[in-house]
Amino acid sequence: MAVKIIAFGQIAEITGKEFIIEANDVTTLKSALNEKFPELIEKKYAIAVNKVLVNSDTLLNNNDTVALMPPYSGG
Repeated sequence: MAVKIIAFGQIAEITGKEFIIEANDVTTLKSALNEKFPELIEKKYAIAVNKVLVNSDTLLNNNDTVALMPPYSGG
């Protein structure tokens, strides 16, 4: 499945803001990201699919939009 990746903050500094990647689920997506961007291996970030936070076993569909979001704090 081709999914659109949108990255924010320190993650975008590593990957760029937008790109397309092939993955069937979030676990496969993380593996592909770590292979393409080894700097991500040690980074913590949340993943949202179509604006909904998800976990590793979430399936992806063609043309989904996946957001990579670094940790954030509020105040």
